[in-house]
Amino acid sequence: MGVAELVREFEWLSETGAPRVAAWVDRHPALAGCVNLADVVEAVRTDPDPVLQALLREVGAGCLLAARVVLQTMLPKMIVMSRSDRGAFVMDYVAQLWLRILAYPLDRRPRRIAANLALDTLKAVQAERRPGVVLLEPHRFAELPGMVAPDPPRETRGLLRTALDRGLVDPHTHAVLTSVYAEGCSDKEAAGRYGVSPVTIQRRCQRGVRILSAHAVELADAL
Repeated sequence: MGVAELVREFEWLSETGAPRVAAWVDRHPALAGCVNLADVVEAVRTDPDPVLQALLREVGAGCLLAARVVLQTMLPKMIVMSRSDRGAFVMDYVAQLWLRILAYPLDRRPRRIAANLALDTLKAVQAERRPGVVLLEPHRFAELPGMVAPDPPRETRGLLRTALDRGLVDPHTHAVLTSVYAEGCSDKEAAGRYGVSPVTIQRRCQRGVRILSAHAVELADAL
């Protein structure tokens, strides 16, 4: 997925997001007057901290759509940051931003939220380039006991979809894992598809498999 796909995805989400926005408005005065997701994005631009606080409260309650709205509001900043970074692509920034949104410590850092997210994302992208990263070979995915049989594209898709639905992996990690382990893309092919480097693909796979391994029993029971 690239920036264009993210924009199209958000447009699609906006077509069905009005009921969720109405529920947010009932709970958060900062969102008063918002009818659809585009209104929420505009509200962030007008009065960032109160609106982002409201959205992040919803994220903390498990609402991934709220996280997606925060990401959308930050997308222009991610594009600008990536253009000045020769060692990373825009989707590297987007993926790290998504993780920062999901884990943002709102109670400790309720002010300058957008700036904090941008800085945390930059630090995370830079940290990925530090030496000592252990790269994961694709065949390691089949080592998860009791979860994946040899050459199981259908089962693998189901496993990864379950992990996504349960919030164990973010949408970008899910997409990368699906490309590599269900569709058989090479690191280079997946890198071209998502606009990142092959090393970044391997890092995503490593992180994703580590998460799946930690939740192996839960996922096996759900399949």
